[in-house]
Amino acid sequence: MLKLTKVSKVYEGKVAYRALTDINLEIEKGEFVAIMGPSGSGKTTLLNIISTNDAPTSGEVLIDGKDPHKLKKNDLAKFRRNELGFIFQDFNLLHTLTVEENIVLPLTLDGTRVREMKEKAQKIAENLGIASIMNKRTYEISGGQAQRVAIARAMIHEPRLLLADEPTGNLDSKASKDVMKMLVSINEEEKTSLLMVTHDPQAASYSDRVVFIRDGKLHSEIHRGESRQAFFQKIIDMLSLMGGDGSDFSSVRV
Repeated sequence: MLKLTKVSKVYEGKVAYRALTDINLEIEKGEFVAIMGPSGSGKTTLLNIISTNDAPTSGEVLIDGKDPHKLKKNDLAKFRRNELGFIFQDFNLLHTLTVEENIVLPLTLDGTRVREMKEKAQKIAENLGIASIMNKRTYEISGGQAQRVAIARAMIHEPRLLLADEPTGNLDSKASKDVMKMLVSINEEEKTSLLMVTHDPQAASYSDRVVFIRDGKLHSEIHRGESRQAFFQKIIDMLSLMGGDGSDFSSVRV
């Protein structure tokens, strides 16, 4: 589904800064992978390259066998709309629009018929438990509801790969658990591949495996077994082994 081969990123300037070095990473169809590491480790750079918001200095990124970085501008925009879904920490919703209008935004860009958009939006809203707030503005809803709206918008065009950047970063522990359970059910039912950057060991424990990155290089990875609690403990142990500033990782919520 996703294959990175020797991906490196160097930012030029008075002093060149190497953000990533020779990253090799594969994600299977339907797999849920979390990426963790201290601040400045290269997690966000990696996500930006996969999402095509940034380009690698060297190496290759393949999504379903295609390298999106070789596409022309219009084809790339279409590729991103059709193949990728995005969920952000600060939701990135438009406050001038209703919940429903936010959800159908990707479809309006593709010129989908209004009736079809409404049907799709209603179905996904019911699945995510937000059907009752469809006519509200985004400033009238809670953070947990806003993140569900963001998930609905990311999923409405049925992307093959869902990219989440700190999706629980602005949520309390109850809303965080609700959002993570929702992402797991999307991953399992839709077989959507899911890549999530997070500081939160609790959120990471919902994934199939966690890839740790440090100083722009892959450090290690651990796989989930039967027990999520045991996996959570392994994640905590690995983070403490990697060191880093205590503020790099969110407070532990069990």
